Amino acid sequence: LNNREGHNFPAEFVVKFKKGSESFRRAVSQRSIGRATVKRNHPVGDLVLVEVNQRTKKEIAQVLSDLMKNPEVQYVVENFKLKAFDLPNDPDISKQWSVGKVNAAKAWKAGVGSRDIKVAVIDTGVDLAHSDLKDNLWINKKEIAGNGKDDDQNGYVDDVHGYDFFAKDGDPQDETSAQNPGHGTHCSGIIGAVGDNGKGISGMSQRVSIMAVRFLGADGSGDLMSAVEAIDYAVANGAQVISASWGAAVSASQAQPITEAIGRANEKNILFVAAAANDGKDNDRVEVYPANTPFPNVITVAASGSSDAKPTWSNYGKAKVSLASPGEEIYSTLPSEKYGNLSGTSMATPLVSGLSALILSHNSQLNPVEIKALLQASGTKVEIETACNCRVDAAAAVERTRSSALTIIPQALTLAPEGTAQFTAVGGKGPYTFSTSTDSIGLIDEKGFLTAKSEGEMTVSVTDSQGNKNESLKIRVAVPQTGGGEQECPLGDPALCQMMCVISPELPWCKT
Repeated sequence: LNNREGHNFPAEFVVKFKKGSESFRRAVSQRSIGRATVKRNHPVGDLVLVEVNQRTKKEIAQVLSDLMKNPEVQYVVENFKLKAFDLPNDPDISKQWSVGKVNAAKAWKAGVGSRDIKVAVIDTGVDLAHSDLKDNLWINKKEIAGNGKDDDQNGYVDDVHGYDFFAKDGDPQDETSAQNPGHGTHCSGIIGAVGDNGKGISGMSQRVSIMAVRFLGADGSGDLMSAVEAIDYAVANGAQVISASWGAAVSASQAQPITEAIGRANEKNILFVAAAANDGKDNDRVEVYPANTPFPNVITVAASGSSDAKPTWSNYGKAKVSLASPGEEIYSTLPSEKYGNLSGTSMATPLVSGLSALILSHNSQLNPVEIKALLQASGTKVEIETACNCRVDAAAAVERTRSSALTIIPQALTLAPEGTAQFTAVGGKGPYTFSTSTDSIGLIDEKGFLTAKSEGEMTVSVTDSQGNKNESLKIRVAVPQTGGGEQECPLGDPALCQMMCVISPELPWCKT
């Protein structure tokens, strides 16, 4: 299907309809729209997955152009593949150096976590029988295992510990292969391997509820539509943190469905922790999603090594990457009662997810923006290019959370000239007053509303009613280095885009 005329082009597309449109209802009921076959639908996002069965690329371009002419269709994007961001494993490293590096043992003296905090691991699945994980698995108490019924009427049958959007069943078991040594199981152990049980390792949050949500197959890849469904499942079922150690180098326009799903998580104050990617590139200059998603609930994570240097393969970025976390040769759980080392921003990400869960166990009222600020304000300074130039420190983050220290929010930020941002604070005692270090770069009013004026770097300070003061990290004003947004062709194939522009030159990405 994908090799007609010797070309390699997509045959599956995700179609987004306007909310409540008749075209969406008709497409779902008739299992078709135009000359495209509807494979499945996702009402939460007003999306349908369609397959186009034409013989030539020109015919496919015509079908897609016809779809775009429907006034109730907002966009059509390729159902592209996303992949896990890990590297090959190394069995010769000393075990769990990362725990010592981030001062986890000191953090655990104040508490080891809570089963009330739910972390959705959206990945290749989880080994549900692993003795170091099974006691920390999320349990959907309204669902009866193995009866073949959707007991809680949430649309998913037998989803006791989560759901498998790859196989479309209630068994999100991690399936190993040459390409997947157990990526999701490894990430889950970093987050929440059971602590103080006399076996194996300890996760960053020794007590937690891990929601297993699978959309990546045994080869470590999965499609866009399944990723969106997985995120919305986590949102609907009460996750407070979503851990996403995967992504794709696609444009903002291609990534619209996943960006919208993360936006729905943002509306529910759910933290989304994303891997920066493993291409050794500057995310401020390249497009990769979900890492570059602009919502405030996103923490994007670079990797650090045992000496606090950036591994050559880790992506980075002052504007688009939030912070760094240990991600090189990390020891954790693997399927079939095994343990081993994996490297990647995939491994750095769940450590931040687990630490965020630990912080929430001390104060469950914190929102994602506050958690990000606490992690950045308490981080250890390292020479890794991120918004805070820091690597997480679990003990310092927990101490800052428990002490209610005055903390300005956000801690680090990049704005375009004339851009605006709202600053607030947690801790201390209000009312608060705000000021900037350089008024020529940015002005802030008494309510914390900042307007960027000219390119440069500054800091923003908050002072509480008792005279306590906290200063932000660097607030940068700079012209964005990537972009295009919705004006870029969302199909991932320049030739197909060009053909569509010949047929429908009025399309927004077509040049006149």
